[in-house]
Amino acid sequence: MAISIEKAANTDLGQIQAIDRMTFGSDSRKAFLADSVANGRCLVARDGDTVTGFGILEQTFYGQGFIGLLVVHPEWRRRGIATALIRRMESGCPTRKLFTSANESNVPAQKTYEACGFVRSGYIENLDEGDPEIIYFKRLGKTREVGDEHGYVRKRA
Repeated sequence: MAISIEKAANTDLGQIQAIDRMTFGSDSRKAFLADSVANGRCLVARDGDTVTGFGILEQTFYGQGFIGLLVVHPEWRRRGIATALIRRMESGCPTRKLFTSANESNVPAQKTYEACGFVRSGYIENLDEGDPEIIYFKRLGKTREVGDEHGYVRKRA
């Protein structure tokens, strides 16, 4: 298994949407996923031509970095793919603070975030009935230069 992490291409969209549908049983995020790929916010983990997982890094949480979605194909779980995606999103995050969230019922996600150094930062009730969202936070370190996929350098805020 030689997993690579890279920016999602339009040709990956079908596999990304299929993994999302398989995992969550719905196509409700189809447009969101297409927009995330088109706007360069989606990373994929791949083994050759097979997308094994994906993550979306946004800056929509009070102007801070936010991992809005992290999904690994069920057949590829427990192989370090989620951790590899998180690490890549950390390195590409333009802010010093990175947030994410997981439902209270999603213990595997909680364990993954905590193993990656995230700490619980709060709860949001009433998003999913009876299943609060746990907010996680990680400080990414001192201001430093970060190169994007084109080699351009920007400072972390």
